[in-house]
Amino acid sequence: MIKKLRAMGVLRNLLHLSAVLFTVLMPLALGSGYTDNWDLFFTGVVPATSPIILIVILLDMMMCRIWKSDASREQVAQLNFAIRVHLIVGVLLTASFLAVFLPVLLP
Repeated sequence: MIKKLRAMGVLRNLLHLSAVLFTVLMPLALGSGYTDNWDLFFTGVVPATSPIILIVILLDMMMCRIWKSDASREQVAQLNFAIRVHLIVGVLLTASFLAVFLPVLLP
């Protein structure tokens, strides 16, 4: 498993790490408001950056699908693993975002 994660590359792993971190921090996004301390990070930066991270994950998934068309069997297996990890992390991030903000957006 570690070998597969290393084979995905540093940028993909950092993308997944940031998505998991924002998934964990998302419940803290329902703070009291914007202030000049760490509340600004939790109530402003995390909710605004989470959709951007999700879009980057989806774009990388698309690129993995494109690269699979001209890849060897080993590379196709590696790209399929990256797509599966993207799906898992993307669904977790979307679910945490919707769990926090859907009750706020729908009266």
